[in-house]
Amino acid sequence: MICFTLFGITACAGTTDSKDNNDDNALLQGTWEIDTGSGAGYKFLEDKFMWLKSIENVNDNYWYGDVEYYNGAEAMEMAGLTEEELQNSLPGLKPENIFVTKLDPEKIITDGEDKTAINMNDQTLWTRLWLIEEKEDNVVAVVIDLETFSMESYTKVK
Repeated sequence: MICFTLFGITACAGTTDSKDNNDDNALLQGTWEIDTGSGAGYKFLEDKFMWLKSIENVNDNYWYGDVEYYNGAEAMEMAGLTEEELQNSLPGLKPENIFVTKLDPEKIITDGEDKTAINMNDQTLWTRLWLIEEKEDNVVAVVIDLETFSMESYTKVK
């Protein structure tokens, strides 16, 4: 198990077997902009996702595909995060604000061209841990790639 601390949030990541989708994913639905100022981000709509170079342009420069959602205790188990670690390291973060997404991209569009065959294979799968904090004026998330353990911060914009 590997643990991380970012912006005062600590999370531990591991892997486990795939489980069925969890229907309680309304908090994750919508558009999330990365906090780097690049304008890039995710868009989730039901069982589909887009990774967009610009959240303002959903017609070009994106990855698109299916998404499976896991929430609460199920997501914590997948990420190797225990109740004790949650209480000790992430006080105030509710289990229902913890998600794991499994993103299965099926199409890549770059500069108006389909680049799927060049940039992707059948093994492409992105697994992300989402630690979501609902603030008074916005909703933010620390997102951890459970394969590379890189972290990014996002703000929900729509």
